[in-house]
Amino acid sequence: MDLEEFRKELAEAGLEHTSASALERPPCLRVFEYLHLGPRRREMPVGVPAIAGTAAHDGIQSVVCDGTDIEDALAEASSHIRSHNPISDLDELKKNQYVEDVELVINNGVEALAPYAGMNMWPEERITLTRPELALPMIGFVDIGSDDVIIELKTKWSPLGPPKKDLTRSFRKVKLPTRPDEAHVRQVAVYWAATGKMPILIYITKEGSVTFTADNCADLQTKSLLRRFNQLLHNAIVWENLLSISTDPKVLAMYIQPAWEDFRYRFMSDEFLKEARELYSV
Repeated sequence: MDLEEFRKELAEAGLEHTSASALERPPCLRVFEYLHLGPRRREMPVGVPAIAGTAAHDGIQSVVCDGTDIEDALAEASSHIRSHNPISDLDELKKNQYVEDVELVINNGVEALAPYAGMNMWPEERITLTRPELALPMIGFVDIGSDDVIIELKTKWSPLGPPKKDLTRSFRKVKLPTRPDEAHVRQVAVYWAATGKMPILIYITKEGSVTFTADNCADLQTKSLLRRFNQLLHNAIVWENLLSISTDPKVLAMYIQPAWEDFRYRFMSDEFLKEARELYSV
C-alpha cells in the first residue's frame, strides 16, 4: 500500500500519531481502546493515583516554571484531588489519603528541582518525531523542557495494605527506586531521539525523591538510550504492520491473543471489560 494511502486509512480510523505510553500497552489493548472504543476511550473511569499524579505534576511545574506561590499550588492540587469522583470504595480511601500526601509530594518535587533553578525551564514541551520506517509520527509531552536537558517527573503514591483482622486497611510506605523503570527509560529515549537533549528522571514520593541522570545511571547514557529507543521503534513498526492488515478491530482481534493478565484490565470498569471480552471472543 502507498504510504500516503496508508496514512489516510489510519487517519480515518482515528490514528494520526503514536506515543511511548501507547506502545507500552499490549496490542490487544491498543486495538480495543484506539480502534474499538475510539473517542469513547476518554469515558473510561480513571482512578485517583492518576488524578493525584496530574495534580502533583501541575503543582510542581507551576512553582518551578511559572513562579506560582507554593501555597497556591498546594491548595490547587488538593482541590483537584478532592473533586475526583471515586471509582470504588478503595479509590475513595486513596483519595482521602492523597489529598494529604500531595502537599508533601509537591514540596519534595520542588526541592528535587532546586539544583536546576538557574536553567530556563518551561512546562509540557511537546515533541514530535518522524521516522522513515513509520507512517505515524511519535509524539509526547516532556514534563519540563529546557535549553539543555529534558526533565521527566514520576510520582509514586502509597499503596493500600491488605485488610487487617478488623477489616481496616492502612497505607504502606512506597519505596523510591534504585534504578529507573524500563518503560520510563524507553519514554525518555523517545524524547532524547526527538530533541537531542539528555534526559533527567526524577521519582518523587511523600517521603522524598531520587534523581537519575547520565552521570549516576548507566540506563540514561547515550548507548542505553539508543538501545531503548530502538526497542520502542521496533514495537511501532510491528504495530503498523498489524494495522496494514486492517484497521477493523474485529479483524485484528483474530490476529491477537488477549493479555488478560495485564494490570490495566484489573482497573477497567465492568462495562468496558465486558466489551473487551466480547471483542476477543472466538
